[in-house]
Amino acid sequence: MREINDYFRILEPGYDPLSADVYFIKGKEYTYIVDVGSNDTAFRLIDGIDKKKIIITHFHADHMKNMERIDVTDECLFVGDYSYKVLGRGTLVQNNIEIDDGVKIRIVPLPNSHAKGALCVMVNDEYLVLGDSFYCSKRGYNVSLLHDEIAVLEEFSFSKVLLSHDEKIYAREEILSELKYIYKNREKGNPYISI
Repeated sequence: MREINDYFRILEPGYDPLSADVYFIKGKEYTYIVDVGSNDTAFRLIDGIDKKKIIITHFHADHMKNMERIDVTDECLFVGDYSYKVLGRGTLVQNNIEIDDGVKIRIVPLPNSHAKGALCVMVNDEYLVLGDSFYCSKRGYNVSLLHDEIAVLEEFSFSKVLLSHDEKIYAREEILSELKYIYKNREKGNPYISI
């Protein structure tokens, strides 16, 4: 477990099975958990927390398989539309949600090329937990979705970005500059940008 500061910790990814980073944000009343991974280590840590709210960034198994064995009410589980289709439960996030619990949590639907119905999470207007939304699909970056992703990210204040499967903490401009560079390399008439 890696400590970012006094309220923010990260369980780094596992590889057998593939399990995404799991983020733990300590509020006054609840611990906010972004993604739940797929391995036993993540499950045990999450299961040991009594007062928790869970946010799933997207529906891929490495980010949410442990939901099969985590007991949490719909009111304490926040999901995008595709995660909702897979899980069949939770609070569906279609518009931005703000929570103030000693830490400010903002849950934002984020168009992206990696997974439909994804969410990102901002913490205290400093950290952006992007999940896999920075990454493209096998076909590359969808031009329209990349345009919309950049537009959404530019609306918000944050200075540091956390990507799943990557231990580096990126500066806001590193991520936005890279996405804009990729977008700039689009070709007329091609809906995808290959990298």
